[in-house]
Amino acid sequence: MSSSTSTSDRSDPSSCVDPNRREEATGDSTSPSHVRFVIALEPLLTVLSIVFDLVKVILLGVPLLFREIYSMFVPRPQKDVRGQVVLVTGGGNGLGRAMAQLLAARGCHLVLVDIDLAAAERTAEEIKQQYGVSTRAYRVDVSKYDQCHQLAASIERDGAGPVDILINNAGLIMFAFINDSDVERANSVMDVNMKSHIWMTKVFLDGMIKRKRGHIVGISSMSGMYAFPWGVVYSATKFAVSGFMASLTEQLRIQGISKSVRTTCVNPYYVTTRKDVVEFLQKPRFAPLTCDQAAREIVKGILREDIVVTVPRLFGVFTRFML
Repeated sequence: MSSSTSTSDRSDPSSCVDPNRREEATGDSTSPSHVRFVIALEPLLTVLSIVFDLVKVILLGVPLLFREIYSMFVPRPQKDVRGQVVLVTGGGNGLGRAMAQLLAARGCHLVLVDIDLAAAERTAEEIKQQYGVSTRAYRVDVSKYDQCHQLAASIERDGAGPVDILINNAGLIMFAFINDSDVERANSVMDVNMKSHIWMTKVFLDGMIKRKRGHIVGISSMSGMYAFPWGVVYSATKFAVSGFMASLTEQLRIQGISKSVRTTCVNPYYVTTRKDVVEFLQKPRFAPLTCDQAAREIVKGILREDIVVTVPRLFGVFTRFML
């Protein structure tokens, strides 16, 4: 009996533990007082987090704000583009048309590409008559690679190139929550807004690299910098454009040609390019931009060879802290 009892005592470690310390021995170190202490700290930690974020905004935002203000009054010099050929997709109407006119005033020759050939031809003729530069108009579905490739061949055949500045401006807009989005329309928006940038860049980039001169411009949007829940598909395509342009910029850098082939990603606030945009933005927080207002700032950014352009310029500072 004594032997059995002794063995049992040795096999049960808890029999040697003080009952008052058994809680500690089993690893349960949480006590009511500890929990109360942590709970009491939560408001303080929240306040400290807010203070930290505020200090971060001040330390990082104020210098950026002053830099932007300084650059507005002392801008970088703009490059001379006289005689260069600029291709603008979506160039028949709206923002594309406005940019084409400003660049023609700088002495650029224009290649206007649009799904609406009549609008492109009309704009091309007006620019030719007003500024005395050469112009061409082509009907192209820029979401289709084969048509983009054929466009390059047509430009070469017609003696309208080579293209020095490519402005990927064509785009569609769609105001809808994702569960309300029409599938066919959403596919069109994704094709035009994303694929056109990729295919047009693929077609014309090699020539720029060979000539060691070129500039690729992607028109994105403020909706490509922060979420736009009233146009989920549209916002997604603009995030894609911004990502594509950032990746292209990095590609050219690691290839050692970023000084000769430049990139510019443009993020304008909402532009009154179409009637449905105007109707949607009846009571916006900020007034939408006109095509002429946006085009002026975009062209300035292109000529300064800015990698990223926001319109209005100061919006770029504020949106960095909204991400």
